[in-house]
Amino acid sequence: MTSFLSQNTENNRLELSVDSRLFSDTIVLKSAYSFLDRAYFFFRKESQSICVQIQPKEWQSWNTEKFALEYSDELLATALRFKIEEENKVIRETIVRRALGSYADLPHFASIPTTPVSQIDFDKDIDEILREIENDPELKIDEEEINRILAEIEAETTLMKQPKISSIDPNKLKNVKKNFQRK
Repeated sequence: MTSFLSQNTENNRLELSVDSRLFSDTIVLKSAYSFLDRAYFFFRKESQSICVQIQPKEWQSWNTEKFALEYSDELLATALRFKIEEENKVIRETIVRRALGSYADLPHFASIPTTPVSQIDFDKDIDEILREIENDPELKIDEEEINRILAEIEAETTLMKQPKISSIDPNKLKNVKKNFQRK
């Protein structure tokens, strides 16, 4: 079995040789970044490998073999994250583009149904309610009561349709303009 991670320990330092055919420079550096709180890192590029020298920080308890295994795990995890990011790059960019695009196109993002469609739905609801009232034997509502209820509903809907515009006093509007011009 060929080892892709070889180690050499001297003077409480760890030297790892990482095969650069398997792991790119970026992956080696990002893997080291995960351990910056525990050790100092030094790198040297060789023909087919990257030499990583690691020295523990003063306050760290140090087991070179355990650290080499942890660094090996981090190399694999980082390589896998890079692979997944590479495979999902187009999807991620599309999602971001659409999210930003939809924000810029808010007026067309959602549409409100026009009055005729709303009116049709409203009429359907009234017809369903009338059918329920007519078919319910326990309700004792005569034709006159139904007409009164319908008249109330129609009066309320016409009030809802009318825009509520308060009267505008032209003199007050002039005063607002004057105050605005002074500032």
